[in-house]
Amino acid sequence: MVILAISDLHGNRRALDRILEQSGPCDMILLAGDLTHFGSGRDVDPLIERCREKSPIVYAVAGNCDTKEVALRLDELGVNLAARGTVINGVGVHGLPGIPHWRPGMYQFSEDQLRDMLEQGWTQLESASCRITLAHAPPRNCAVDRVYWGCHVGSVALREFIQRNQPAVVICGHIHEGRGVASEGSTQIVNCGHGSSGFYATITVETSSGCPSIQVALHEA
Repeated sequence: MVILAISDLHGNRRALDRILEQSGPCDMILLAGDLTHFGSGRDVDPLIERCREKSPIVYAVAGNCDTKEVALRLDELGVNLAARGTVINGVGVHGLPGIPHWRPGMYQFSEDQLRDMLEQGWTQLESASCRITLAHAPPRNCAVDRVYWGCHVGSVALREFIQRNQPAVVICGHIHEGRGVASEGSTQIVNCGHGSSGFYATITVETSSGCPSIQVALHEA
């Protein structure tokens, strides 16, 4: 299975078009938040529609620059993975929206709320041979959650979840300058980068041998 992972589009349809045109065939598209820049629920419609032209399987979580209305619209479109999970051809994906509390006006949650949402989705992946976490924020204290001035600003709850459960891959974004791949135990943490600038990732999952094989690549369109 080939997964196309994009984060932080901030409503940039032209950037999405470039990514979809360059990225080649895929089986699933995962959108790791900040689809809009404090937009309305309807602002996500053309983004999801465009992604569905490339792959019928599209899932997303809302980011800190999205709104409750955006999250509700993702529900209505049937793509929201917040606090839920799904299994497709042996690959399970569950979602974590928003960020830890930061500043007023953001789509954000307490670490306890984030912890609960992670566990809710994870319990729905028992049948999966490969498990993936789709989050907006990275885990705290890793190479892909550090901002320009040096602070680590990811989620403590997500880091603890990774240490406890070891999903195969965590797909995230939020920290534009944190684009890259890090690891925590056997988990690969992929910050897709600033989608509005054309950055994205592909994750290739091979499950036929019983032990999942994961290949991660970062790209720019």
